[in-house]
Amino acid sequence: MKTMMDFLKRQPLLTGAIGVAFVALSIRFLGPRMVGDFEGGVFRLAFAMAAAVFLYLISGEKTFEKCGGTTGYVLITLLPLMIYPIIGGVLGVISNIQEGVPAAADWPVRLLILAFSYLAVGLVEELTARGLINDALLYQFRNVKHIFLIIAIADIVVFGAVHLIGTDISDPMGVVQAILKTLSSGLGGLCWLFMYWKTRNLWAVAVSHGLFDFVTSLPEIFFKIEKSSENTYVQQGTLGFALMAVLGIDLVINLIVVIWLWKRHMKDVDFEEIRKTW
Repeated sequence: MKTMMDFLKRQPLLTGAIGVAFVALSIRFLGPRMVGDFEGGVFRLAFAMAAAVFLYLISGEKTFEKCGGTTGYVLITLLPLMIYPIIGGVLGVISNIQEGVPAAADWPVRLLILAFSYLAVGLVEELTARGLINDALLYQFRNVKHIFLIIAIADIVVFGAVHLIGTDISDPMGVVQAILKTLSSGLGGLCWLFMYWKTRNLWAVAVSHGLFDFVTSLPEIFFKIEKSSENTYVQQGTLGFALMAVLGIDLVINLIVVIWLWKRHMKDVDFEEIRKTW
């Protein structure tokens, strides 16, 4: 066992790839077995712990030493990223009221369960998409000139595309929706990556990520909504065009936030210092 651990420590790219694949495939194939939001939160918390182990093999304690002190700053700075989920959550609540969907009497319990569930989502996805991908590439190719650009591109592609695992993309409309979903999710992930570079506070970006998903789910808290087992990332007909419009809006918002973050908050980030000391 020690021999294998030592080997993984010497091969950060391989360790990161195994960690990302393990988490992604576990969620893909075990996801359907998660019988509820609480159970799903427990599963994802376990996957987050697994991702943390792989991350520890790559960068040791360094990544976890700064998970504090800057949490408030990160959450406040990333507030513009909440525009889309707030609009979507509020419109969802209004839509359910207009359609006469029954209110959930147990909404306080649902609120607590979903808060836990989405915090777990934020933890597992940030430990994996930001922690593992960034640290694996940085530790493996520390001296490559454009390593941070490579990390950013890899993060956009992997984090965006992983949302489409298991999606049936078999027609032009589905392809367009998949591209829009990949880019919109990837750019949102890039905002969290920026804050990871600036603070190395994975806890903060995980909370921000969980809050993003939690606000989007507001209708699930207050109304008795039956969750569909169908994949909502690809739709056809009128719903397909509506989904493309929504994804396009999300893409534009995230692109604006990325540019704003880079110009306003990333000027004092010493990438050479990161290259040498991370």
